[in-house]
Amino acid sequence: MALLALITGSVTAASFQSGPAEPFRVLVYSGGTHAFPYTVRAGVDAVRRLGALNGFGVEATDDPDVFDDDRLARFHVIVFNGAAPSPRNQNQKQDQEGGREGAGLDAHARAALRTYIRAGGGWVGMHGAAAGTHDWDWYEGLVGATVDRATPVQTGRVEVLDHAHPSTVALPDLWERTEEWYNWRTDPAGTVHTLAGIRVRDGIAGLDEGAEHPWSWCRNYDGGRSWFTAGGGAAQDFRDGAFLSHLLGGIEWAAGAKPGDCTATRTRSFQRIPLATSGLTDPVDVAVAPDRRVFVARRTGELEVVDQRTMKVSTALDLAYPPGTAGRADGLIGLTLDPGFAENNWLYLLRSETPRPENLPSETPRPGTAGHRLALSRFTADGDTVDPASEKRLLTLPVRRPTAGSGPPPSGSLAFDRAGRLYVGAGGISVPSASGAPDDPQGSVLRITPQDDGTYTVPAGNLLDPGTAGARPEIYATGLRAPYRFTVDPANGTLLAAGTGADGAVEYLRITEAGRVGRPYCSGGTSRGAADCAPRGNGGGTTGPTAGPPVSGPVYDYAPANLYRTKFPEYFAGKWLTYDPADGRFTALSFQRTDQSFSDPRFARVGAGELQSAKGVFGDMKWQRPAAAAFGPDGALYVVDSGPVSGPGLDGGTEGAGLFRVDHVGDGRLPGAAVTTDRDNGPAPLTVSFTGAGSGLPHGVPVTYAWDFDGDGATDSTEANPSYTYRTAGRFTARLTVTGPEGTTAVAGQEITVGNTRPRITVHRPQDGGFFRPGEALALTVDVADTEDGKDTRIDCSRIVVRSQAGVSGALRPLTGSPGCRGSIAMAAGDEASRSDSQRVTVQYTDKGAPGVPELMGSTSLILRPAFQEAELFTSTGGAHGGVVTGSRPAASGGRALTEIEDGDWIALDPVNLRGHPVGDGRCHALRDRWNDRVQGRLPRRSAPGLADRPRRRGHGGGTYDGGTRASRVAEGPTEAP
Repeated sequence: MALLALITGSVTAASFQSGPAEPFRVLVYSGGTHAFPYTVRAGVDAVRRLGALNGFGVEATDDPDVFDDDRLARFHVIVFNGAAPSPRNQNQKQDQEGGREGAGLDAHARAALRTYIRAGGGWVGMHGAAAGTHDWDWYEGLVGATVDRATPVQTGRVEVLDHAHPSTVALPDLWERTEEWYNWRTDPAGTVHTLAGIRVRDGIAGLDEGAEHPWSWCRNYDGGRSWFTAGGGAAQDFRDGAFLSHLLGGIEWAAGAKPGDCTATRTRSFQRIPLATSGLTDPVDVAVAPDRRVFVARRTGELEVVDQRTMKVSTALDLAYPPGTAGRADGLIGLTLDPGFAENNWLYLLRSETPRPENLPSETPRPGTAGHRLALSRFTADGDTVDPASEKRLLTLPVRRPTAGSGPPPSGSLAFDRAGRLYVGAGGISVPSASGAPDDPQGSVLRITPQDDGTYTVPAGNLLDPGTAGARPEIYATGLRAPYRFTVDPANGTLLAAGTGADGAVEYLRITEAGRVGRPYCSGGTSRGAADCAPRGNGGGTTGPTAGPPVSGPVYDYAPANLYRTKFPEYFAGKWLTYDPADGRFTALSFQRTDQSFSDPRFARVGAGELQSAKGVFGDMKWQRPAAAAFGPDGALYVVDSGPVSGPGLDGGTEGAGLFRVDHVGDGRLPGAAVTTDRDNGPAPLTVSFTGAGSGLPHGVPVTYAWDFDGDGATDSTEANPSYTYRTAGRFTARLTVTGPEGTTAVAGQEITVGNTRPRITVHRPQDGGFFRPGEALALTVDVADTEDGKDTRIDCSRIVVRSQAGVSGALRPLTGSPGCRGSIAMAAGDEASRSDSQRVTVQYTDKGAPGVPELMGSTSLILRPAFQEAELFTSTGGAHGGVVTGSRPAASGGRALTEIEDGDWIALDPVNLRGHPVGDGRCHALRDRWNDRVQGRLPRRSAPGLADRPRRRGHGGGTYDGGTRASRVAEGPTEAP
């Protein structure tokens, strides 16, 4: 007891202050536990001692009769000391582990516990409390998870993820513990807020790998508060000062004596608010001003400004790229605001240029590459406009990329640190050997200090000193593979970058000083300069293959004084958000705050700054292809989503593209605001039908509507589905404000263009679903109809832009005797892994507008398929037995193959169009028959090399089909005809 007092005394500095009256009272219940008696006594004594040292009252019992409405009303928290409330009529027998006969909870006791929680009571559970009772779903919800099985007692480590909650604020980043470790019947991650989790890769025998494995968590549940820890299963836990601190914080939070957010990692704790979802062609970067204006850079050369008060979207600057420039993947690529933006209104843009031959850099482009350059300029904003004449050019950087257009597009990134130094990244490496050269900006991050007069100086501490022969002194870090996006940690100025290393594995780089890092000097690891960039274990660096390279997002700088009610919680303070554009996932990365050593020789020492954990966030949000993310001064996250593909879509902007704000709503909900119209453009007078469908709150909670159709600030209608007639030409922002019962509001806007009609585009050739062979040129025929210009008016073919990630279009020329245009598009040859991928081709045309009315863009898109098709890329399947199954087959083309093929099974590739294909329309039936024979296994084995016998499924025989067998043989001409 003296030792216990000494240890608990060491954790009372941050405890609830004792006073003359008890701030709250705790009931410790140990009935029905199967823990050893001395473990139960140690738990009771520890809570008593914590109460004595911190001023709260404690009572302890193992009598289930305490679960009565009147008796429970005396307590603020009930601690289940390893207890699990099994049914009382189970006739439990006392055994050597200490179970008490009759200690279960009958219906009356269960009802009392439920009433207590619903009245706002707190519950704390330790270890065996999660053994649960499988006939009481409500209790399993209170705990958060139930035990499936336990491992043998062994040493492992706990990753402490929340350093703000009172129960984990004093714990180390990695907490070494010896105990039995629980496997859960159902992973609680997402339904609870995880405070700490088991480090699975420590190799704990008997622990299921591949799950999140929360170890301690909390949640608001059914009106009350629930906190659980898997610790407390052994007597020595209650002699551990760290565990006692952990338990004390849990009790204090559950009692309501200390605040703590328990929603940060729960599903549906964040709400995505659309700010602009139309007309954002190819958004690539975002920045938020101190007054919450949002700036969005588009690769097409426009800088948009979104006013969150009015929801008006304005084009602040148009770099006036000629048509087709952005179609070749050049354009505006980077944006950041000056640290003093609130006073000086300066913003910085990074854009690619194709200079005239006489203005090319003096160096000769390498064979197979074209000379390009990146320009860094400062502009001055004035409200929702930016004066082009305010440009101050700071840097012009030479870059290279393949002339064929098959290499990565020009990319770059801009970020300031707190010292006012600007970091400039030049990515999109086309010549790998160039990365790391002392004068080559590609694959490098430059660091400069902008000056008020529009020039810059080179700060001390860069890679090479000014005046070094053959060197560019602006370079800070070099050798990176493709610093498309990087982040500067606002707290310490650390440079963070993510991507795919030279070995194809994901790597996260943390750079704290100038050096040569990344490829070709190292791959993976936590890099901190030239001498420290080798791969490191224990959480640093390479984490394995991924569907696409991760992209660096922002680090959250938590501000307690920020009064914005839906700011991100303190849990995210210092965490680095990254995202994967390929599958739309966001991940939060945590770093070691201090150096740590461990007693178990299996665990190597870890250093401050190493990667500690990576956990998914916003798992319930479906993103198309996030392009950039930034935290605003309000503590909300702003994300630009470029849509499913790069390029314009069907609605005049990029299909699915938009600007979104992500708010933390916890257990509450903001009302939604959504505006839908039957039309958004046309000649005056223009009558538009509006609807607020999709707005409001769940479960029919009443809300009010306020519409401002013409942007004058006055409410024009309070109906849910009004209509309005615009009688004068111009562009208007219709705004809907939805207000909930607690005064919370949401705003949505819709641009309405009066006096101009969006042009309509028709692509006659190629057809949607048509086939191509890599390297071949496809005929392209486009027709444009524009109401204001007249149906048969000759259009300017140079204003048509054709875009594809795998195609290069030639110039379009007018068709004789037709208002349309004719040209071609050459589809590039992909590699082995991508040669079967379908490609989206988009075609857009921007009209010339009308007096006082802005121009409008119309667009359409189509899917083209390479003649070689991997069968496992089917879009649908079916048949009498449910269709085929895609299985992993390392020897097959692409590593995948169709399996479980049975008589009558079919697959479809949609869209597919064989009209106009060289095989001829008349042979489609023969092609279909040959395809069916090949897939269903009726051809000889030599004709279908992937076919093999499979175990019977559902009483039928099955087969496999190697998707790499040239499915295109059915469409390659007479030599392959049946």
